[in-house]
Amino acid sequence: MRKTTSRVFRVLALGITALAFTALGQSVARAEMVTFSTTGCFGAACTPVATQTTFGSGTAQATFLQQVSTTVNTSTPSGFTVADLGTITLSGAGTFSSTPFTLRVSQTAPTVGSGDFFGTLSGMIITGGTGSDARIVFSNTSLMIGSVTYQLANLTGGNTLFLDPTATGGITKITALVSAPAAVPEPATMILLGTGLAGAAGAARRRRREHSQ
Repeated sequence: MRKTTSRVFRVLALGITALAFTALGQSVARAEMVTFSTTGCFGAACTPVATQTTFGSGTAQATFLQQVSTTVNTSTPSGFTVADLGTITLSGAGTFSSTPFTLRVSQTAPTVGSGDFFGTLSGMIITGGTGSDARIVFSNTSLMIGSVTYQLANLTGGNTLFLDPTATGGITKITALVSAPAAVPEPATMILLGTGLAGAAGAARRRRREHSQ
């Protein structure tokens, strides 16, 4: 009877331990999966909208197309993943005066929140679209939402995004390095893990006592 009871407790303890490790692994995986979308707008004190937005200066136009809801896995050897934050398309010809641009990142996982990149659009598109020095100079190139970091990636000189002229397609991607630390297990998970380990240790001690008798 005593041996049967010991076996029951041993199996129960090992089951609890396995469940705890499974919960721990799922907690870490959830933290490293990041879900976000973007919106943008041109103009001073503008409000980013979830549709295509266009700014024109003469016949020159710059159009921002938002990134729809996207999930990326930041659990990589480098500790980050490259993600698209939207595109800007140039058309026409002319000069952009210094026009504010706001790019908003809205995050829904692992935590909910938002953050803004601020820049200034300026430069010229040559007639025929054969060349352009149009660019957006960002005043901030990284932001944090909860524990997730977004770092603008395809910049020149640390803060400048040069926009492709129509002769080479006219479409420029805005990309970022997205990183998130591994999750700290929730207290309930740690308690479950501790209970399982303690139970397994107790079962092992009882087994040794039975063999010594």
